[in-house]
Amino acid sequence: MRARLLAALALAWACAANAGPGYFRFPALSGDTLVFTAEGDLWRVAAAGGRASRLTTHPDQEIRAAISPDGRQVAFTGAYEGPLEAYVMPLAGGLPKRLTWAGGPAFVAGWTPAGEVLFTTPAYQATRERQLAAVSPETGAVRLLPLAQASDGAYLDRDTVAFTRFGLQGDNVRRYRGGAMASLWRFSPGKGAEAVPLGPAVPEANESSPLPWGSRIVFVSDRDGVANLWSRDAGGGDLRQHTRHAGFEVREPSISGSRVAYRHGADLRIVDLDTGADRVVPIELASDFDQLRTRWVRKPLENFTSAALSPDGERVVVTARGRVATAGVGLLRRVDIAVPAGSRAREAVMMPGGKEVLALCDAGGEYELWLFPADGSGPGRVITRGAQALRWRAWPSPDGKWIVHHDIRRQLWLHEVATGKDTLLEEGAATDDRAFDQVAWSPDASAFALKVESPGNATTSQVVLYRVADRARFPVTSTRYASGWPAFSPDGKWLWFVSERHFAALNGNPWGDRNLGPYFDRRSRVYAISLQPGNRFPFQPRDELAPAKPEAPKEAPADAPVAKKDTMKGAKPEPGARPAAAPKVPPIAWEGLASRLHEAPLPPGNYAALATDGKRLWFLEAETAPERKTALRSIAIDNAGAPAETFAPEVRQFALSADGKKLMWRKWVARGAGEIHIADTAAKPPTELARHQVKLADWQFPATPREDWNQYFADAWRFHRDHFHDPAMAGADWPAARRKYGALLDRVTDRAELADLMGQMAAELSSLHSQVGRGEVRKGDEDVEPATLGAALLKVAGGARIERIYRADPELPGEAPPLSRPGVDAREGDVIVSVDGRAVAEVADISLLLRDKAGKQVLLGLKGADGKLRKAVAVPAAWTRAMAFRRGDREWERRRRVEEASGGRFGYVALRAMGAADVATFAREFYPVAGREGLVIDVRDNDGGNIDSIVIEKLMRRAWAYWSTRDGRLSWNMQNAFRGRIVVLVNERTYSDGETFAEGVKRLGLATVVGRRTTGAGVWLSDRNRLADGGIARSAEFAQMGLEGAWLVEGRGVAPDVEVDNPPHATFRGEDAQLAAAIRVLEEALARDPVREPKAQPRPTPGRW
Repeated sequence: MRARLLAALALAWACAANAGPGYFRFPALSGDTLVFTAEGDLWRVAAAGGRASRLTTHPDQEIRAAISPDGRQVAFTGAYEGPLEAYVMPLAGGLPKRLTWAGGPAFVAGWTPAGEVLFTTPAYQATRERQLAAVSPETGAVRLLPLAQASDGAYLDRDTVAFTRFGLQGDNVRRYRGGAMASLWRFSPGKGAEAVPLGPAVPEANESSPLPWGSRIVFVSDRDGVANLWSRDAGGGDLRQHTRHAGFEVREPSISGSRVAYRHGADLRIVDLDTGADRVVPIELASDFDQLRTRWVRKPLENFTSAALSPDGERVVVTARGRVATAGVGLLRRVDIAVPAGSRAREAVMMPGGKEVLALCDAGGEYELWLFPADGSGPGRVITRGAQALRWRAWPSPDGKWIVHHDIRRQLWLHEVATGKDTLLEEGAATDDRAFDQVAWSPDASAFALKVESPGNATTSQVVLYRVADRARFPVTSTRYASGWPAFSPDGKWLWFVSERHFAALNGNPWGDRNLGPYFDRRSRVYAISLQPGNRFPFQPRDELAPAKPEAPKEAPADAPVAKKDTMKGAKPEPGARPAAAPKVPPIAWEGLASRLHEAPLPPGNYAALATDGKRLWFLEAETAPERKTALRSIAIDNAGAPAETFAPEVRQFALSADGKKLMWRKWVARGAGEIHIADTAAKPPTELARHQVKLADWQFPATPREDWNQYFADAWRFHRDHFHDPAMAGADWPAARRKYGALLDRVTDRAELADLMGQMAAELSSLHSQVGRGEVRKGDEDVEPATLGAALLKVAGGARIERIYRADPELPGEAPPLSRPGVDAREGDVIVSVDGRAVAEVADISLLLRDKAGKQVLLGLKGADGKLRKAVAVPAAWTRAMAFRRGDREWERRRRVEEASGGRFGYVALRAMGAADVATFAREFYPVAGREGLVIDVRDNDGGNIDSIVIEKLMRRAWAYWSTRDGRLSWNMQNAFRGRIVVLVNERTYSDGETFAEGVKRLGLATVVGRRTTGAGVWLSDRNRLADGGIARSAEFAQMGLEGAWLVEGRGVAPDVEVDNPPHATFRGEDAQLAAAIRVLEEALARDPVREPKAQPRPTPGRW
């Protein structure tokens, strides 16, 4: 007995030792019980507070809990098998039961009076817009509420639901007032009428998360500038405020009686609506806080950022996930560089001499240049100070005495290693904040060359030489062309570079199918500047004036043994170790540099990344394809006339050692480092590549999550400070924001909580394009990819009935959804009774039988309307294409409506986003209807991109003359100019470049804009704000303004010329008032001003023109 008592006391002590505050989210209140999310799991605690007990333990997230009305069950959203789906479990604990098979996300919103779980999901929509649905915990039957736009909601009684219409998705913004403002609406499904707003028809502020409170509705609103709790009566009047927080916002409210639990920062609070009493719920987590334990990063190369060959060619310096390692081939050991704990290293390179590694590191609070022992033996030392903005990259000189570096403020610096002095060389006037790049040092370190972006012209650049001795600047090219990639010859006689000076259009005239204009591929050539007068160009054909050429030494075989002794073994750097003495090269003759220009005998190409060992000129050449993959090629530097040879295809990067005897190349991969090889420099690769692969596959290292998270938070704050479009930070006290939210860092217990905290901080800037990506989050190992048949299926007795087979362009059968493909005998109304011989009725959902079936044949058993059974073979698609199939079906229907309503006089083009795929969509859909009288361009629910200028330019073409054939048939000049009337459709979800396009056509008078005010994401971005673990803290970087200087789009959106709403219930029924209005606007415009063609006059009599 005594032993048991001691054990119990020991356990209690251990629990107390591990109890502590956490980061609490998604409260669900029921009586005296509170369920919430912490560490990604569900917990239960008394509403009065105290020690919480864990309900779930799955590695992935469990969020958005809702307790059943009888207090016995808790529904929640979880990712047990990959997608976020709705689950239910006993409140006392037990095995969760999956309720939805939507393919995610299915966000639990509460319970219905009938005991169903209410959830919101885009899974049944053609876009990301969410709608409410209910699922029975007993039968799994899903009931869709007939509302097309409902991001959350709650039942006010058995028939009436209050719901949130719209609201931002993903953006972190305070005081948002754009077209997608959240507003409260009410709907009674049984009465057949349209939903009605609970408040002004045009929202004055965001209102969301409705909760029933007797005869009133409680909700969250930011009408006082900060999200707080408010209430209205059931008719939308009698507005009252219940909380008055001025710091952290009210989030995720849950009601029980007259008490509301809500999140505030990282705390949970409960307010009594009757008395106004508001208190923090004191919670302790009795947890082992497993996600705070030091763990091993097994695959750091998934977050690879840079690789650099050491000057001696023996090692590669790799930077990944904020850490640095050097590695080689053969027996060389890998060395982990001692980057300070809790810091991030970037853009690491080996210093000449091989004893130190140079890297950018934020260990002191800002990214400064650091030198670290290359043998990994000890701490590094900072060599620059005073950084006030993000430093981009650094290039050491061959003798190790100088370092060129630049920063986001377009400043170019020269650092003297011996004295630590930094000299500002120039401040770029270009719009690109990477105004300086592609630095190359002369062999004797007396000069360096670099690419400089042209002031006022982001499309061209010039090569500039700097003389170190007096910091003198010498442009060697003009700003007429895009020039870059300088490379010095080892003998110091030549400066090679690439310049885009060849222009031969692939389509050299304006005629032809879908001719969007001339495209100039393979624009670049390779040039050389003679650094001294009188140098004979090595490619110059031999003549009687050419000097006798000595016999060249034979190249060493590429497969020579590469095993090396461990030069890093034994650790400490040799005192006073220095790089090899600078080679003796002729001095540069600075006068007349630009006049000593030569062109290499290479055909025009897509060249980049020049390097030379004196014998061959090495470069990357991109293919003529959308991916632009590059091959590593070289050409002998002589006058024998041999063409360039391909060393290896699909090479992302390469480098030569300082003496040119070693070659590194890195293979092309979509993500990560790819295979890296080192071999002796030769025209052809070695035959046994495995012997030359750099040993990095086993690189792994321990990481302390809290140290990493603190660094990610600091990076996110700095990224906004340095990238945000407004230096005044939109009036926010940005250092104070860091202190405010940084105070909660010690409460963060998993990566998702950190992302949430960074999102709260970003919201202080009140700017869109402020999404935060989570990076390395804990996941389960049961994830299995679901698949789709490209059809709407309804669970019925005996299987799954095909309600609708999604349609697609019949002339593109390869893009058709699985069940609509040729040869698949499936029909609407059929019941799928089996998949690969397994009965559908015996599983909870047909999707269980389609897991891991994407791209693989399945045998479907089908029962037709006549009751007969038949079989069909189909190939399911990845579930990620399900929404695209639904959207394609809707677009096909809208195109049909326009064609029928106009009698074929109008065309319809839908752009889902503004990216490369959408340029293709525009080319495919616009040109077949370019001769019609009217055109509807639909950018509703457009996700943005950057192609607005391409589309607008095509719409700006005007017919100013006509060509006539012999028999009087006319065609117009400019070719493919649209002569009719255009309507552009927009809505609350038109985002980013979709909005820029709409604003552009409106300002230029190209179209009438019809629909609703757009989202308001008018400041563009570059997505360069990657965190060490692959997460992101996006920052809005590039503001737009009109010719008069007024800001465009941001925060407000684009107001349509003709305001038309598509209300929630009517939209669910398939009605489209906006499309109908677009057709009407076109009809009216053409009635006023029809498209006219000239009547050809007789040819004038010769001599009387």
